[in-house]
Amino acid sequence: MPFVIDIDPVAFTILGVPVRWYGMILVVAAWVAIWLAQREARRRGVGAQHVWDAAMWVGVAALVGGRALYVIQNELPTLGGDPAHVLMVWSGGLSFYGGLLGALVALLLFARRRGISLLTALDIAAPGAAIGQAIGHLGCLIGGDSYGIPTDLPWAVVYRNPASMAPQGVPLHPTQAYEAILLGGLFVVIWLGRERLTRLGAGLTASAYLFGLAVIRFGLFFLRDEPAVFLGLKTAQWLGIGIAGLAVVVFIVARHQARPVQSSSIQLEASRP
Repeated sequence: MPFVIDIDPVAFTILGVPVRWYGMILVVAAWVAIWLAQREARRRGVGAQHVWDAAMWVGVAALVGGRALYVIQNELPTLGGDPAHVLMVWSGGLSFYGGLLGALVALLLFARRRGISLLTALDIAAPGAAIGQAIGHLGCLIGGDSYGIPTDLPWAVVYRNPASMAPQGVPLHPTQAYEAILLGGLFVVIWLGRERLTRLGAGLTASAYLFGLAVIRFGLFFLRDEPAVFLGLKTAQWLGIGIAGLAVVVFIVARHQARPVQSSSIQLEASRP
């Protein structure tokens, strides 16, 4: 029997303003991500205040980037009649990869402004980003966003609430739950291995996160109800290939910068009597 989800996406209203489960879960996800980033920043000798300041930059940029890419992909033809709709996040949607790219650009600018190594900044953000995204997908599961294709598997989900974004009464792949579990596993791997990765070079934690994220989303989008755009792949899958390429670039740069340090350490050890 499939799992039935009959939850109103709106948890409650305050003075007539709807408060959605997705928004509340997103706040929890952001808090967890910032808390973990602070822990990692302290371990690397970076002040915790930098994390709070960066969170403001990254949060705004992720919102702008996520909304912009969503509009370009889904609503561009309709903007001529209502240009203000681009600002109406509550009546539209956000693109995950648009938010990620916006966040990366904001982190780049912030790191340069504060004189922090970009690779170190990326490493600090990576574990929190992974678990934050995992938590955030639970909000998608409740509201029916990012739903999967129909399936007869016993763990399928069926949405019954008319306010849900998913089709009603159809057993679907719970791709939101798949992504939450896989991203949670990615977080565990990079969190437990972050000290070793740090010793091998700044930026390797971020590289592992970006590559793992790209692989997870590339695979899961075969189960998402979206049209292919080129060579049988969907837009998010092509973006995922780009993110995987970025992960490889970060890895190469990280190893290149770490090699002189490691060579110096070896020479120092060899010179000791």
